[in-house]
Amino acid sequence: MSDIRLEQMPFEVDGKTYQLRCNMNVLADVQELHNGDFVSSLNGGTTMKSALEFLAAMLNDYADEQGWEERFTARNLGRKLSLVDLPVDKIMRLVIRSITPESAETEEVESGN
Repeated sequence: MSDIRLEQMPFEVDGKTYQLRCNMNVLADVQELHNGDFVSSLNGGTTMKSALEFLAAMLNDYADEQGWEERFTARNLGRKLSLVDLPVDKIMRLVIRSITPESAETEEVESGN
């Protein structure tokens, strides 16, 4: 049986460490930003805007889970983070893994893990 837990990664902002994971709440929040059209959030590929939108949604979901009051938008994260601070590839990997979990199994088989 495969592990169905969502992949996660720590991310620090404003002195707090958040556990980023892309769950259904995150996907729904980003879908709402695009007037219900989730596909449009991915159509641009791996862009900074997409990464910031997903990052904000993941941070907000974790903050909500912890009972923290902090809330982020793509815009205010864009003011806080530099290009070096924004791990676009890692953020989008969390997104892709959450919507295509079989890709994780395929990678494990191919790599021999």
